Amino acid sequence: MSNILRFRLLLDFAAVGLFIACLAYWWLDNLSHELFGTFLFALIIVHNVFNRRWYGKIVKSAFDLPRVINAVMIISLAIGMIIMLATSLMISRDLFRFTAVGGAFAVREIHMFAAYWVLVIMAVHLGTRWQVVMNVARGFIRMKQPSRLRSVFLRLIAVAIAAWGIKSSSDMAFGSKLMLTYSLDMWDFNESTIGFFLNYGSIVGLYAVLAHYALIALRRMRRNTPVGR
Repeated sequence: MSNILRFRLLLDFAAVGLFIACLAYWWLDNLSHELFGTFLFALIIVHNVFNRRWYGKIVKSAFDLPRVINAVMIISLAIGMIIMLATSLMISRDLFRFTAVGGAFAVREIHMFAAYWVLVIMAVHLGTRWQVVMNVARGFIRMKQPSRLRSVFLRLIAVAIAAWGIKSSSDMAFGSKLMLTYSLDMWDFNESTIGFFLNYGSIVGLYAVLAHYALIALRRMRRNTPVGR
């Protein structure tokens, strides 16, 4: 694998890390939150520059269900990020105060609601590209021969991450946040900061694992479907 692809994946994982850091609003001061968010949008722009050829290929490519799902996720992610960018400018208190509007409580709610959904979509998008991530990892550690034992071990790790993600979803009331029915709950960062990041990291892992194995199942179903049916 090329160094450029490795660098691109490193930037993508950095963007996920920054996104989770932005969710830790009560751990940061507002200025740090806005700085992290600005860096995040810069990484998103870089990501799109690196992947600009995809937009030209999407019209020409033959569409099957996995490609449709991937396209829907990318479009949804773009919409979510645009909403987050617009609302962040409307509620900025430090970097972009000149764009802020009065009475921004409702805008702040929309900003938070969009952020949690973007996290899910970002995780699903990561899951749809997980094979690329694994190929880069194998190339980086020079792993050429397949190993059944290693595959079983990695699948067990994926199951463990998904199980942890389910528990974390309950602990963080993540389902309620996705439905915009949550109350203003704050994580106690004095008690555990790393726990916040591990919980949200496992939630990302949960949706990435679900997306990855769902696509594998769809491809197998497609191969096993008789032609003409």
